[in-house]
Amino acid sequence: MGQHESKPERRDVPIETLSHELALQFASKCYTHLEIAHFKDNFKTLADHQDDVEYWKEETLCRFLALPDSIRAGSVVYAMTNYLGAFPFPSLAPCIVTREAMLKVVTLLTGRYKKVLKRGDQDKNKLLFRSLAVFDRRNSVVVASSSIKGTSATSEEKGGIERSNSNHEGVHTAGGGFPIDQPVNDEEEEDDDDLALAALDALDAIEVFKEDQKKERKIHSAHVPVYNLERLIMLMLAFASLTPQDNTTQVCGALLEHQLAALERAARSIIVAFEPEHESISYTNFIRTITTVTPQLFRPLNPLFEHFLFSKHLNPGKHQDEGSEQKASIRTPLYEVQDQSTNILNDVLLAQLSFSFEITNTSSPASSSFFHCGARLNQLYSTASHGTSLSSFGRQVLSWRAGTLLVLRGTDVKSRQTHIIGAYLPDHWKEAGSTSQAESPSEIKATMFQLQPRHAVFRANKYNKSTPISYFSSKTGMALGGIIPASSRINASAQRPALGPVSLVIDEDFATATFQHDGDAGSAGAFMTDPLLEETQRTKSTMSTSTDVQPTKVTLDIDDLEVWGVSFVNDGAAGEDEITKQKKRLAWEEAEAARRRGVNFGGDKDGARHLLEMAGVVGDGNRSGGSMG
Repeated sequence: MGQHESKPERRDVPIETLSHELALQFASKCYTHLEIAHFKDNFKTLADHQDDVEYWKEETLCRFLALPDSIRAGSVVYAMTNYLGAFPFPSLAPCIVTREAMLKVVTLLTGRYKKVLKRGDQDKNKLLFRSLAVFDRRNSVVVASSSIKGTSATSEEKGGIERSNSNHEGVHTAGGGFPIDQPVNDEEEEDDDDLALAALDALDAIEVFKEDQKKERKIHSAHVPVYNLERLIMLMLAFASLTPQDNTTQVCGALLEHQLAALERAARSIIVAFEPEHESISYTNFIRTITTVTPQLFRPLNPLFEHFLFSKHLNPGKHQDEGSEQKASIRTPLYEVQDQSTNILNDVLLAQLSFSFEITNTSSPASSSFFHCGARLNQLYSTASHGTSLSSFGRQVLSWRAGTLLVLRGTDVKSRQTHIIGAYLPDHWKEAGSTSQAESPSEIKATMFQLQPRHAVFRANKYNKSTPISYFSSKTGMALGGIIPASSRINASAQRPALGPVSLVIDEDFATATFQHDGDAGSAGAFMTDPLLEETQRTKSTMSTSTDVQPTKVTLDIDDLEVWGVSFVNDGAAGEDEITKQKKRLAWEEAEAARRRGVNFGGDKDGARHLLEMAGVVGDGNRSGGSMG
């Protein structure tokens, strides 16, 4: 008694030792003993050795993860590994990819760090930015190569991946670091790195971390090269359906030319959302786009690096029949589609959608992507197969009593640029005037989107009480987010909807559509504007060099229109699934049409059928209009 409480002494420990201690904490608290055994076996089996050091080269990492050569993302992923392996000390980067370094990489990218680091969960995007960023005005990529003989990285064909510093010879175990982490004399304030602080807090070494941070380059002065992020996004698109148990080679093996072109188109549309300048992306734009437009962009890294925890050498029986098992687990959600090249919607565009929003399975409250929630997408209607009549659309789509995904591809009448616009609607379509669609609780989860030429997301306005999410009238056309004039609400099918702040209005002949994204058009719309797209339209539309800025209102010549019914694999557990139910409804309607042909027209069946074909009640394979008979 009477003694003052002593103040904890500062830990004066080398950062290399602290980095080792963190790896030990990750190993003991984030994994089971079996998982660590699998991880060690995978690493040791493929590791190179020199001077008693086990390490992985870029070639080894790419081969283990089965990264497609045609995407050319291997050097980007390896450079990220060199940085993340040094966590939480940026001055140790780029590091040799030892077993400890790789364990930290796997822990960070799979999210298992949350078992040790109770705070800093929102800071992972910042860490990913650092792992991708360079501080070089020429904006070339840092591709780390080891100072150990034989681990130099190969140059890429396009020249987009190259060293950012001609004097940067290789990986160092301490000091040096990436250009982004070099000291600089400026007065810019740096945000606290919460994830790294949490790691050092767990080691009781906050002061050591702060000393190390003094050497670090300011993050707001760094940029991510566009080419590198584009390569990484293509890889994320290719692995969007991946699960930890999948065979990565089967999920994304040798890509055909048209598949690679589809990945490039989707990646470029996403890149536009990052607002690049001079072929690079700033920290501010990177974080804003990730958090508001593509929050699930890097999710595929999780199952990809979970593969380190499954060794076929330790469990050979599990992988003997791996090929046949995996074919079922990676099956596309597109139901009974043999050739995706004939559709607007394909697995690449579904992957693009999965970066921005998730859907909820009818039997589970948890949300997930189209690939991981047991979704089945059944094509209900397409202009290519069913013609361009409203009656055909109504017959095929209104008979579906579950959620839908609408996708439209059109050409801007002025710029001749291709646009792909659509919406996910959790509630089924209704004929105008039947019920108030704005009152459906499920519509709060509705999402409108644009996939080309710029990736954008328009989420449902939760304050909307009057504007219907979707509108269909067999007389006047259809719309998403269109505003029904007050004078016609009593007879909602009598008048064409007006454009809302975010809306798509399609003419009754399916020839043209008008898309509007205008923040100045009011706040009463069914969908909210994309804040980044709106800001770009406001700030750049008046510039003389702003020809590439999307106008607030675009008129499109419709090329194709598709509606896909969304159901789930377990929907039929308690009875018939929605696909079976719809087939029965359509069969009943066909039987009724046949009955009317005999009753109303007597023996003149040919004349009756001809009139019904014109009305779209039954189909004619030789006509572009009407429905399928």
